Amino acid sequence: MPLLSLMRVSKYDGRATVHGDRDESELDESELDESELHESELEKELRRAAAHFDPVPRELLQAAANAFDWRAIDAELAELVFDSLVDHDELALVRGPLDRRLLSFHAGGMTIDLEVTSTSTSCGLVGQLVPPQQASVEIRTGTDVITVEADELGRFSAGPVPKGPLSLRCAAARAGPGTAVVTEWVPI
Repeated sequence: MPLLSLMRVSKYDGRATVHGDRDESELDESELDESELHESELEKELRRAAAHFDPVPRELLQAAANAFDWRAIDAELAELVFDSLVDHDELALVRGPLDRRLLSFHAGGMTIDLEVTSTSTSCGLVGQLVPPQQASVEIRTGTDVITVEADELGRFSAGPVPKGPLSLRCAAARAGPGTAVVTEWVPI
């Protein structure tokens, strides 16, 4: 007999049950509370096991906390508009090296183009601001902030940068307050 023919949908919460199991709608109040309690205890035990055997890395927790840093009133969030890992160009795959990744962010009138070159433990960054302008560029990782200056053509570079989550904060040298641009966090 096919398994699907043995299953039915619970009237209580829409979950599927196997024929022969009691549906929660058939339980009386005391059994329902006990069922919810057992489910709660099981969930707690599973959380403890996951925390013990597969804990969230400290760097990821720190990066998650740092993700809120961009929420400054004086910064505009730049959206990721191109990522060579996701936006496949078949010709680029034939010609381009696999250890390089191209990213492009856009906010308002500024575009930030970034090339990430990977090694086994770190990355090198080469970027350009469009339109070209001098700016202070903060390269924010899960654990560090590296500050570099973009030249009058908008070019900047940095390395080695640790692998992990990355965000850029760019403040044009000639611009006033309220004109900084912050990129989304992306894993590199």
